[in-house]
Amino acid sequence: MYARLQTVAARPADEDLAPRIAALVSGHPGFAGLVLLTGDDDVGGLVSLWLTREDAELASERSAAVRGQRPFTLTRDEIYEVDADEPGAAAGEEPAVAFLGEFDGPLSPARVEAARYAGTRRLAPVLRTVPGLVRMLMLWHPTERRMAALHLATSTAALGAVSEAVMSTTLLPDEDPALLPGPDRIARMRVLAYRGDRVAPGSTEVGYLGGPGAAR
Repeated sequence: MYARLQTVAARPADEDLAPRIAALVSGHPGFAGLVLLTGDDDVGGLVSLWLTREDAELASERSAAVRGQRPFTLTRDEIYEVDADEPGAAAGEEPAVAFLGEFDGPLSPARVEAARYAGTRRLAPVLRTVPGLVRMLMLWHPTERRMAALHLATSTAALGAVSEAVMSTTLLPDEDPALLPGPDRIARMRVLAYRGDRVAPGSTEVGYLGGPGAAR
Protein backbone atom coordinates (compact mmCIF):
# COMPACT_ATOMS: atom_id res chain seq x y z
CA MET A 1 0.00 0.00 0.00
CA TYR A 2 1.10 3.60 -0.62
CA ALA A 3 0.48 6.91 1.11
CA ARG A 4 0.42 10.32 -0.53
CA LEU A 5 1.23 13.17 1.86
CA GLN A 6 0.13 16.63 0.73
CA THR A 7 0.19 19.92 2.64
CA VAL A 8 -0.97 23.51 2.14
CA ALA A 9 0.38 26.59 3.91
CA ALA A 10 -3.09 27.90 4.74
CA ARG A 11 -6.20 25.77 4.91
CA PRO A 12 -9.11 27.18 2.87
CA ALA A 13 -11.72 28.90 5.04
CA ASP A 14 -14.60 27.03 3.40
CA GLU A 15 -15.73 24.57 6.10
CA ASP A 16 -17.64 22.51 3.51
CA LEU A 17 -14.46 21.83 1.56
CA ALA A 18 -13.18 19.01 3.81
CA PRO A 19 -16.12 16.62 3.27
CA ARG A 20 -16.13 17.46 -0.44
CA ILE A 21 -12.43 16.61 -0.75
CA ALA A 22 -12.95 13.37 1.18
CA ALA A 23 -15.89 12.37 -1.02
CA LEU A 24 -14.00 13.19 -4.23
CA VAL A 25 -10.77 11.40 -3.33
CA SER A 26 -12.53 8.33 -1.92
CA GLY A 27 -14.20 7.73 -5.28
CA HIS A 28 -10.94 7.21 -7.18
CA PRO A 29 -9.71 3.75 -8.28
CA GLY A 30 -7.37 2.11 -5.79
CA PHE A 31 -8.50 4.28 -2.88
CA ALA A 32 -7.70 2.71 0.51
CA GLY A 33 -8.33 5.45 3.06
CA LEU A 34 -7.56 9.07 4.00
CA VAL A 35 -7.20 11.52 6.83
CA LEU A 36 -7.61 15.27 6.30
CA LEU A 37 -5.77 17.36 8.88
CA THR A 38 -5.38 20.93 10.12
CA GLY A 39 -3.01 22.51 12.61
CA ASP A 40 -3.47 25.41 15.01
CA ASP A 41 -1.61 27.60 12.50
CA ASP A 42 -4.16 26.66 9.80
CA VAL A 43 -1.64 24.55 7.92
CA GLY A 44 -3.60 21.81 6.19
CA GLY A 45 -2.64 18.28 5.26
CA LEU A 46 -4.00 15.22 3.51
CA VAL A 47 -2.70 11.69 3.89
CA SER A 48 -4.40 9.47 1.34
CA LEU A 49 -3.85 5.71 1.05
CA TRP A 50 -3.72 3.75 -2.20
CA LEU A 51 -3.45 0.12 -3.22
CA THR A 52 -0.84 0.84 -5.91
CA ARG A 53 1.74 3.54 -6.55
CA GLU A 54 0.12 4.27 -9.91
CA ASP A 55 -3.20 5.04 -8.23
CA ALA A 56 -1.41 7.32 -5.77
CA GLU A 57 0.31 9.17 -8.61
CA LEU A 58 -2.88 9.54 -10.67
CA ALA A 59 -5.09 10.74 -7.81
CA SER A 60 -4.58 14.47 -8.46
CA GLU A 61 -5.13 14.06 -12.19
CA ARG A 62 -8.35 12.17 -11.52
CA SER A 63 -9.51 14.82 -9.07
CA ALA A 64 -8.79 17.57 -11.59
CA ALA A 65 -10.83 15.75 -14.23
CA VAL A 66 -13.86 15.95 -11.93
CA ARG A 67 -13.31 19.21 -10.05
CA GLY A 68 -11.10 21.30 -12.31
CA GLN A 69 -8.01 23.11 -11.09
CA ARG A 70 -7.09 22.64 -7.43
CA PRO A 71 -8.49 25.58 -5.38
CA PHE A 72 -5.29 25.90 -3.31
CA THR A 73 -1.52 25.57 -3.77
CA LEU A 74 0.35 22.58 -2.36
CA THR A 75 3.51 23.19 -0.36
CA ARG A 76 4.34 19.49 -0.30
CA ASP A 77 3.37 16.44 -2.32
CA GLU A 78 5.15 13.14 -1.63
CA ILE A 79 4.44 9.45 -2.05
CA TYR A 80 5.54 6.95 0.59
CA GLU A 81 5.33 3.21 0.95
CA VAL A 82 3.21 2.12 3.91
CA ASP A 83 5.75 0.28 6.02
CA ALA A 84 3.27 -0.58 8.77
CA ASP A 85 -0.45 -0.11 9.35
CA GLU A 86 -2.00 -1.37 12.55
CA PRO A 87 -5.35 -0.78 14.25
CA GLY A 88 -5.37 0.48 17.81
CA ALA A 89 -7.69 -0.32 20.70
CA ALA A 90 -10.24 2.19 19.33
CA ALA A 91 -10.18 0.88 15.76
CA GLY A 92 -13.52 1.56 14.12
CA GLU A 93 -14.05 4.83 15.99
CA GLU A 94 -13.64 8.26 14.39
CA PRO A 95 -10.29 9.90 15.16
CA ALA A 96 -10.35 13.52 16.27
CA VAL A 97 -6.62 14.26 16.52
CA ALA A 98 -3.38 13.11 14.94
CA PHE A 99 0.32 13.03 15.69
CA LEU A 100 2.83 13.16 12.83
CA GLY A 101 6.48 12.46 13.56
CA GLU A 102 9.00 12.81 10.73
CA PHE A 103 12.48 11.33 10.48
CA ASP A 104 14.68 13.15 7.97
CA GLY A 105 16.82 11.18 5.57
CA PRO A 106 18.94 9.71 4.44
CA LEU A 107 18.48 7.24 7.30
CA SER A 108 21.17 4.60 7.51
CA PRO A 109 20.17 0.94 7.15
CA ALA A 110 21.04 0.49 10.82
CA ARG A 111 18.66 3.27 11.90
CA VAL A 112 15.84 1.92 9.75
CA GLU A 113 16.32 -1.57 11.13
CA ALA A 114 16.45 -0.21 14.69
CA ALA A 115 13.21 1.74 14.19
CA ARG A 116 11.39 -1.29 12.82
CA TYR A 117 12.72 -3.53 15.56
CA ALA A 118 11.67 -1.08 18.29
CA GLY A 119 8.23 -0.83 16.77
CA THR A 120 7.51 -4.52 16.56
CA ARG A 121 9.28 -5.76 19.70
CA ARG A 122 8.89 -2.96 22.23
CA LEU A 123 6.26 -0.41 21.28
CA ALA A 124 3.53 -2.33 19.49
CA PRO A 125 2.56 -4.52 22.48
CA VAL A 126 2.19 -1.38 24.63
CA LEU A 127 0.45 0.86 22.12
CA ARG A 128 -2.14 -1.75 21.12
CA THR A 129 -3.65 -1.43 24.60
CA VAL A 130 -3.88 2.38 24.80
CA PRO A 131 -7.56 3.42 25.00
CA GLY A 132 -8.58 5.88 22.30
CA LEU A 133 -5.81 5.02 19.83
CA VAL A 134 -7.51 4.38 16.49
CA ARG A 135 -4.70 3.61 14.08
CA MET A 136 -0.93 3.65 13.69
CA LEU A 137 0.89 4.01 10.38
CA MET A 138 4.58 4.10 9.52
CA LEU A 139 5.51 5.54 6.13
CA TRP A 140 8.76 4.92 4.26
CA HIS A 141 10.24 7.01 1.42
CA PRO A 142 12.66 4.57 -0.26
CA THR A 143 14.51 7.00 -2.54
CA GLU A 144 15.17 9.65 0.11
CA ARG A 145 15.30 7.12 2.95
CA ARG A 146 12.93 9.10 5.19
CA MET A 147 10.21 7.88 7.53
CA ALA A 148 7.03 9.38 8.92
CA ALA A 149 4.87 8.02 11.73
CA LEU A 150 1.18 8.86 12.01
CA HIS A 151 -0.95 8.16 15.09
CA LEU A 152 -4.71 8.77 15.02
CA ALA A 153 -6.66 9.06 18.27
CA THR A 154 -10.15 9.89 19.48
CA SER A 155 -9.09 12.79 21.73
CA THR A 156 -6.19 14.96 22.83
CA ALA A 157 -6.12 13.01 26.09
CA ALA A 158 -5.81 9.73 24.19
CA LEU A 159 -2.97 11.14 22.11
CA GLY A 160 -1.26 12.20 25.32
CA ALA A 161 -1.69 8.68 26.66
CA VAL A 162 0.08 7.36 23.56
CA SER A 163 3.06 9.61 24.26
CA GLU A 164 3.10 8.53 27.90
CA ALA A 165 3.00 4.89 26.84
CA VAL A 166 6.02 5.41 24.58
CA MET A 167 7.88 7.20 27.37
CA SER A 168 7.13 4.35 29.76
CA THR A 169 8.90 1.70 27.72
CA THR A 170 12.36 0.42 28.52
CA LEU A 171 14.93 -0.18 25.80
CA LEU A 172 15.45 -3.86 25.13
CA PRO A 173 18.92 -5.29 25.87
CA ASP A 174 19.87 -5.44 22.18
CA GLU A 175 18.68 -1.89 21.34
CA ASP A 176 21.20 0.91 20.79
CA PRO A 177 19.89 4.33 21.93
CA ALA A 178 22.27 6.03 19.48
CA LEU A 179 20.20 4.58 16.65
CA LEU A 180 16.91 5.83 18.14
CA PRO A 181 17.15 9.62 18.42
CA GLY A 182 13.45 10.19 17.79
CA PRO A 183 11.74 12.26 15.10
CA ASP A 184 13.26 15.44 13.68
CA ARG A 185 9.87 17.16 13.56
CA ILE A 186 6.53 16.58 15.21
CA ALA A 187 3.07 18.03 14.65
CA ARG A 188 -0.23 17.57 16.45
CA MET A 189 -3.29 18.28 14.35
CA ARG A 190 -7.06 18.04 14.31
CA VAL A 191 -8.79 15.56 12.01
CA LEU A 192 -11.28 17.21 9.66
CA ALA A 193 -12.27 14.06 7.76
CA TYR A 194 -11.40 10.37 7.95
CA ARG A 195 -12.04 7.37 5.74
CA GLY A 196 -10.57 4.20 7.21
CA ASP A 197 -11.46 1.91 4.37
CA ARG A 198 -8.67 -0.62 4.66
CA VAL A 199 -5.84 -1.75 6.90
CA ALA A 200 -2.98 -3.54 5.19
CA PRO A 201 -3.59 -7.31 5.43
CA GLY A 202 -1.25 -9.20 7.71
CA SER A 203 0.34 -6.04 9.08
CA THR A 204 2.02 -6.60 12.43
CA GLU A 205 4.42 -3.67 12.66
CA VAL A 206 4.10 -0.24 14.18
CA GLY A 207 6.65 2.51 13.72
CA TYR A 208 8.99 3.87 16.36
CA LEU A 209 8.01 7.32 17.63
CA GLY A 210 10.30 7.83 20.59
CA GLY A 211 13.97 8.50 21.13
CA PRO A 212 16.42 7.52 23.82
CA GLY A 213 14.73 10.03 26.09
CA ALA A 214 11.42 8.30 25.47
CA ALA A 215 12.56 5.05 26.99
CA ARG A 216 14.23 4.19 30.22
